[in-house]
Amino acid sequence: MATSRGRTKKKASFDHSPDSLPLRSSGRQAKKKATETTDEDEDGGSEKKYRKCEKAGCTATCPVCFASTSERCAKNGYTSRWYHLSCGEHFCNECFDHYYRSHKDGYDKYTTWKKIWTSNGKTEPSPKAFMADQQLPYWVQCTKPECRKWRQLTKEIQLTPQIAKTYRCGMKPNTAVKPETSDHCSLPEDLEALTPQKCIPHIIVRGLVRIRCVQEVERILYFMTRKGLINTGVLSVGPDQHLLPKDYHNKSVIIIGAGPAGLAAARQLHNFGIKVTVLEAKDRIGGRVWDDKSFTGVTVGRGAQIVNGCVNNPVALMCEQVSARSWDHNEFFAQFAGDHTLLTPGYSVILEKLAEGLDIRLRSPVQSIDYSGDEVQVTTTSGAVCTAQKVLVTVPLALLQKGAIQFNPPLSDKKMKAINSLGAGIIEKIALQFPYRFWDSKVQGADFFGHVPPSASKRGLFAVFYDMDPQKQHSVLMSVIAGEAVAAVRSLEDKQVLQQCMATLRELFKEQEVPDPTKYFVTRWSTDPWIQMAYSFVKTGGSGEAYDILAEEIQGTVFFAGEATNRHFPQTVTGAYLSGVREASKIAAF
Repeated sequence: MATSRGRTKKKASFDHSPDSLPLRSSGRQAKKKATETTDEDEDGGSEKKYRKCEKAGCTATCPVCFASTSERCAKNGYTSRWYHLSCGEHFCNECFDHYYRSHKDGYDKYTTWKKIWTSNGKTEPSPKAFMADQQLPYWVQCTKPECRKWRQLTKEIQLTPQIAKTYRCGMKPNTAVKPETSDHCSLPEDLEALTPQKCIPHIIVRGLVRIRCVQEVERILYFMTRKGLINTGVLSVGPDQHLLPKDYHNKSVIIIGAGPAGLAAARQLHNFGIKVTVLEAKDRIGGRVWDDKSFTGVTVGRGAQIVNGCVNNPVALMCEQVSARSWDHNEFFAQFAGDHTLLTPGYSVILEKLAEGLDIRLRSPVQSIDYSGDEVQVTTTSGAVCTAQKVLVTVPLALLQKGAIQFNPPLSDKKMKAINSLGAGIIEKIALQFPYRFWDSKVQGADFFGHVPPSASKRGLFAVFYDMDPQKQHSVLMSVIAGEAVAAVRSLEDKQVLQQCMATLRELFKEQEVPDPTKYFVTRWSTDPWIQMAYSFVKTGGSGEAYDILAEEIQGTVFFAGEATNRHFPQTVTGAYLSGVREASKIAAF
């Protein structure tokens, strides 16, 4: 009779509709389950059956389905298969079928999601990816200081930064909470550093992984800040708002040179909480960046004034930070993607912002660096001695080549060979302001004009003239002297250089009158005792590896920055700036 009764129950179990069994189960599994059910009934027991997650290493003994979408959801009971997302996140086979089987109610939602997922170029769509992206509940931490417990929101609630900022245990957030305004006018005017407290409410991700993200965000922010990936540029922080923890604050650094590289490193290290002193030989900051604002209505850079490629360029980002407008030349440079741009307000608007609040000592040319002891001793030409744990040298390459600074111990032969294998190029400029724009009728609105010099010896002499006012309201032209022409004008006085320049202009516009300029300047970078160059280059027979060797630190104590230490972006302000950020990261790590 027992056998007969068992057979009868088995037969009854197979008379159920197809929906009564998991569709992924084989016939053998179904018979096995039916047999287990019969045996349980015969024993008269009512103990609930569970199936463990089959994922190797999963610690969940009684998985619970987080989806609860199917009417036959297993909840925390039995299912033919558990799908594993994490040790605390599973969904049952019945909920899988609800979305995956074409005859089920959730199939349309799953296929719509697949189209969007695929169009966004993400990974191969799968039910697991769908569940993780659409069905996992959000987790939020109680904002009460003495609590800080994590709570799971119901799946109907969409987590927003506002909920994350204000959530308390037991709160039932309004599902209709509107997202925070995107009106940029409501944002604070001053730049603010990214901190864990500001970032955490904006970590919107489903599932338990949000808890891990929140727990790791501080460490990640510190790493990205030290690397100069975030919290960089002209950002300035208060004395009690350092961007790195106290472990970094016990360092002291002397930076030699207040050009783009030195100021970039100084700003980074200062924001980290590290004591920084900048020694500058000249009576101004900027190095090879020097803006002349004496012309009416126009700023003319005696040195650098071009942003070489605006896409992904940190200098372009800083231009936005200081609201500096630029003039697009529509010319392509290889260093960064996009056009290269004339920065009409001048680089000084950026450098002055970088220098705010820093300890910069002008008229302090450095004579020697002694790093033989526990601390570095830096001696200026006046005999003043400064000490620190680290020193960063950002002086131009030409000064290192001529031994302007004595090192004790001396620099290695390898480093000196790299220094001397690079060349120090020269570019001089002449800028002229006229009473009116005599060139407009002939150049027809072009930003620049030029000619082919009559001989090779004059190839770099006033070949191109740049219109310095994109609004066409002021009458200022700028031209350059480069190559062999630099040596030809070195012994000439400024008036003689002006005469040659005006002769060129009058030859180009010989059919009309060219007025005398009302104001002009001629640069003399090659004779400046603390500059002596414009840009670095690899000499014939040399190698770009010299840039990397020059950038190598010495004993974790002496560091080097500047455009001549940036192999990928030499000859540019961007390259100098990035080298300063790079060395600040290295100094903080040592």
